[in-house]
Amino acid sequence: MRTSKAMCLVALVVALLTALSVPAVATPPQGLRASYANPVLRSDGHVDPAATIERLQAMNADTYAFLILKDTSWDDLREFLPAAQSAGITVWVYLVPPTECPDVNVCDRYLPYKKDYEAWGRAIGTLAKQYPVLKAWAMDDFNHNQRFFTAEYTGKIRAAARAVQPSVEFYPVVYSAAITQAFVTSYAPVIDSVILPFRDDPYRNTLWSGSLRDQLDRLSALLARKNRKLILMVYASTLSATQVTPDVQYVSEVTEIGMQYAAAGKIAGVIQYALPLTPGRKQNGDASMSHGTGRGALVLTVRGDQPTAAGNYAAASTTVRLDPGSTSCRMVLWHTDNRTTNDPLSYHLKQALVSGHQVWGRDVASEGTDWYTSSPVDIAPHLSNGVGTLTLRLYQGKGVTNYAVVARFDDITLTGCQIVNPSFETTGGWTYTRSGGPVLAGQHTYDPEYSTSVHAAVGRLYARTA
Repeated sequence: MRTSKAMCLVALVVALLTALSVPAVATPPQGLRASYANPVLRSDGHVDPAATIERLQAMNADTYAFLILKDTSWDDLREFLPAAQSAGITVWVYLVPPTECPDVNVCDRYLPYKKDYEAWGRAIGTLAKQYPVLKAWAMDDFNHNQRFFTAEYTGKIRAAARAVQPSVEFYPVVYSAAITQAFVTSYAPVIDSVILPFRDDPYRNTLWSGSLRDQLDRLSALLARKNRKLILMVYASTLSATQVTPDVQYVSEVTEIGMQYAAAGKIAGVIQYALPLTPGRKQNGDASMSHGTGRGALVLTVRGDQPTAAGNYAAASTTVRLDPGSTSCRMVLWHTDNRTTNDPLSYHLKQALVSGHQVWGRDVASEGTDWYTSSPVDIAPHLSNGVGTLTLRLYQGKGVTNYAVVARFDDITLTGCQIVNPSFETTGGWTYTRSGGPVLAGQHTYDPEYSTSVHAAVGRLYARTA
């Protein structure tokens, strides 16, 4: 009897060590092409498995992260899995932490297993054993819940799933600032990969993609020391507490960079955040920012909760050239912003420069919120051999602590000279820079058929490695 108990104890220890051990290499499929949430729904409000899978396949996605949030989600998942198994679509179960439960932190209405994440793990392991396409489970906003998900508890919930199906992996969703050496050292033994939502931290936006490569280089190298990889999450749906919604071009830019890093073996792959799979829908919360009948505009922003310093700026620049035989270059700008004459002056300044010389300027608090046109100005004296650089920017005359603004330019009219894309209706022609800090610039294009357009754009990128 004593020998039998000892053998059982040894077997249990071996099983736990197997579940908690760090594999020699990161295990997610290299180059994964995923999408999360926002499925096609039936008229009764339940997930339509066939229609959702059809849209995933048309987008060349090989993985779908199924969000468990509503009281019907678990039953919908169990209906979805047989269809995904037949189609060969990999599935992750995507859970929310206590702070995101329907009844925040209590989780009594987070069904069926409430706040018992070991029970969730066992149930997911059971489903994975029945449906081998179920490969992993993910936890949203993991780093905001680290007091609950300690390394010890995370090891327990991961082990609970792996005790039933040893191949099941666990992916926490962790924002860039929280992926530190200390985090990696503590959690690498009890996780399999990290999902990184890109939002240009610490500036939280879906307008600027210029910091992505630096984040991927730095964080992927940190995780590689423990044989773990990043999975890049791209905001294809509106991110809360931001001023500009992601458009098709933004999603394409971030996705393409992620696919390049996956092809190079630096990250495991890319997952779209809530890309709407139902066709024909506009972006949630989006509206046209352009002047006139167009859809595109140059947008420059500062968020209200982020301080700036005097001299901070964000800018868009392009090359201006005189027409053959012309000796003048007369420019007229259309501009607007969301501040009024009741707001303080001398902080946010809209400016136009030619080859470094300011040729026009307006304070955001000097006019109302309508579109205004500038007086014509001849910028030819600032060109060299008929060529110069036109820069439109938002400049900080004084630093702010809590003074938000959204400024826009559009429909630049030039006489005697020309630039590429003066109405911001196509992509390209402009380069975007910022001095550092939360002043942002980018082109935004409204699309009333956003869900159809972004699905097609991501599908073209995913097809490169399908």
